[in-house]
Amino acid sequence: MKLILDDKRQFPDNNSYNCVRTYGDCVLLMSVFKKFTFVSLDYDLGEDKTGYDVLVYMAENNIEAEHINIHSDHEIGVPKMKAYVNEHFPNIKVTTNSL
Repeated sequence: MKLILDDKRQFPDNNSYNCVRTYGDCVLLMSVFKKFTFVSLDYDLGEDKTGYDVLVYMAENNIEAEHINIHSDHEIGVPKMKAYVNEHFPNIKVTTNSL
């Protein structure tokens, strides 16, 4: 399963991604499916929770992903998210680019 979390950006037009706008919807999907081939996260979600909080949820709940992409341009959030992925998911491919 491929998952994209972003509160504002336009999602890809094809139907190969599950796209959500909020932290709550994201962790709901993760709690049900547990394994993902691709997870793309924005940092700033326009709410109290961020893409970083999703990474923490993933680590604490044994959510598996083969590839994590950070598609944010947040100056503080991107390095924070990359560091968290590198520390808690050392065997996962991590990339940073836009949607």
